[in-house]
Amino acid sequence: MRYIVVTDLDGTLLDRQTYEYTPAKTAIAQLNQREIPIIFNSSKTQAEISELRHKLDNREPFVCENGGIICSLEAAPKYLGTPREQFLAYLRSLKQELNLNYQGFADVTIDVVVKWTDLTVADAQKAMQREATEPILWQDSQLALEKFREKLAKRQLQCIKGGRLYHVMGNFNKASCFSELKQYYARRWQEEVKIIALGDSPNDLPMLERADLAVVIPSAKGKALKLERDRVFYASQLAPYGWQEAIDFCLENIL
Repeated sequence: MRYIVVTDLDGTLLDRQTYEYTPAKTAIAQLNQREIPIIFNSSKTQAEISELRHKLDNREPFVCENGGIICSLEAAPKYLGTPREQFLAYLRSLKQELNLNYQGFADVTIDVVVKWTDLTVADAQKAMQREATEPILWQDSQLALEKFREKLAKRQLQCIKGGRLYHVMGNFNKASCFSELKQYYARRWQEEVKIIALGDSPNDLPMLERADLAVVIPSAKGKALKLERDRVFYASQLAPYGWQEAIDFCLENIL
């Protein structure tokens, strides 16, 4: 039996404000030394994750846009839901029909995305290369959000809460990739594969609930996720220090 580590990025491996990961580099090196794969599973785009993989010399498969696309499984990227271009027109009509107050990446300039995300202009350009999801800044009521979600569900779409923004997307989540990842590594190793998942936000819940071991990184907003399951490790520090703390625990007790 062997493990793979599937991790969220913003607020989990990366500092949510600065996107710094240096304090977790020791843990990354330790996993690499033991040949334990690190799979990035994030709301970020292919372009954003590809750059981070290059910086960290990570050559494993990765999952982008909240589970919408699996990349580098020795094949072309695989879409797990409705492509963004196929539902943007419906979103615009729905916004007008319900008189909703929100803005999405497709509605704003790159300067606005920089303001929303604290990214550099170059990184914001990569973040805007969406293929499976549409991030939105919700500025309406909870009741309006519920009506919005009801309408989306009729089109096999959903709106989930991320760390900073909501994300409109198809009926997939961050655990939708698990079966394919397990099959991929089981073929490579000819061994049973189990998953350690790390996350901090509501959009991470599906993968945390389905992982063999869940690791919760505390939220910078002060409201850490609480899971109704066993085999959960709650880190005491924010990202990236909490990621290092969690991997230290896993290396000592599990891996």
